[in-house]
Amino acid sequence: MAALDEVRTATPFPLCPEETEWDAALAAVARKGHAGLPLLNQTACDRLLASTEDLTYRQARPLVGGSGREVRQDFDLTMAIPDPHPIRDLAAALSQAISCAAARLDPSPLPAGVAFNDLIVQRYPQGSQGITPHRDHLRYQGIVVLVTLEGAARFFVCDDRSGANPVEILAPAGGAILLTAPGFADKPDRPFHFLAEVTKPRVSLGIRYDTRPGEPV
Repeated sequence: MAALDEVRTATPFPLCPEETEWDAALAAVARKGHAGLPLLNQTACDRLLASTEDLTYRQARPLVGGSGREVRQDFDLTMAIPDPHPIRDLAAALSQAISCAAARLDPSPLPAGVAFNDLIVQRYPQGSQGITPHRDHLRYQGIVVLVTLEGAARFFVCDDRSGANPVEILAPAGGAILLTAPGFADKPDRPFHFLAEVTKPRVSLGIRYDTRPGEPV
């Protein structure tokens, strides 16, 4: 536990983007539904990775969704993140940075009251099949942030569950992907997206605002 204690007592996480980069990223999300930007330096990634090692993981269900909405999954996950924890510190820093950036835009695209409260760590082994095209649940509002801590894989947004017209968003270690969620820029949009071609073991964070915390998805 010594290593984790050191991570918890370290200084708060610095986020790499300047104000202009945040503003441009949110404007891109409002315009096309997604954006990518560098978020963390290597030191911050290493600290976050260290904080994930003692968490308790379970295997994702290989197949979810009803007929015609099937999603295949191949990764381990945990949502059991204690408080305090470095991942919660990161979520708080992101909430502040994104809220400030949204306030600088006219009009602000972010719905009032958005604060990240839904956190997940996902671990994809090398050779994983990733996750097939899907959309996030309607209960997640405002904006979704996906952060890569290590590994290599390909992330795409697409038009539908078949994966039509895929557009790749680069997701290197330390990078973040921003996706629109219902209410962003007063739109109901939830982009389809998928992950494939995991060529190095990948650890990523999903950071969302859940309007119904505590209820099963």
